[in-house]
Amino acid sequence: MEDRFKALLVQESAGAYTATVTDVAIADLPAGEITIKVAYSSVNYKDALSASGNKGVTKKFPHVPGIDAAGTVVSSGVEAFKPGDQVIVTGNDLGMNTWGGFGEYIRVPAAWVVALPDGLSLFEAMCLGTAGLTAGLSVQQIVAAGIKSGKVAVSGASGGVGSIAVAILSRQGYDVLAISGKQDDTFFYNIIGAGSIMSREDFLAAYNRVC
Repeated sequence: MEDRFKALLVQESAGAYTATVTDVAIADLPAGEITIKVAYSSVNYKDALSASGNKGVTKKFPHVPGIDAAGTVVSSGVEAFKPGDQVIVTGNDLGMNTWGGFGEYIRVPAAWVVALPDGLSLFEAMCLGTAGLTAGLSVQQIVAAGIKSGKVAVSGASGGVGSIAVAILSRQGYDVLAISGKQDDTFFYNIIGAGSIMSREDFLAAYNRVC
């Protein structure tokens, strides 16, 4: 493992924030049981907040954003993972107050690390990322509740979580109503599998009439 690596480093000076790709030292990584060479990350809203200096997301700078990461273990202090294992880290504090996936290496607690599921590549895992995980968990709850058919409404359907939820639900045979402030993009909603589209305003008006 090299002594230095490239990362998108966000720095603060006199209340202004700059983000540049630069070399940083492996020794600057935070404490943790597992060091991972990052192959892929994804871009999330929290990453933009962190990169712009939002102290509600990231309290201390310099900082490396990236709340998702997928890669290969290069060193491990626990038996559960060994060098060469392909893994995913998403959520927890990664990319918020712990240097994240927008660098070539991360070091994290073992409890944050998940083995890459069979049938999923590192690239595919980060195509889904936090948004895909959240959408998948939501759909899992719908299935667990015994809702096997009929119309399902998805709010925020043009966003990361919403669009993936629409895609998953439609492929599971549900008739999906996509609710969004961007309802004019019918081509996008058709591609991801929405059966119908409704604006937020129309949805709220219909809700208020009923309730």
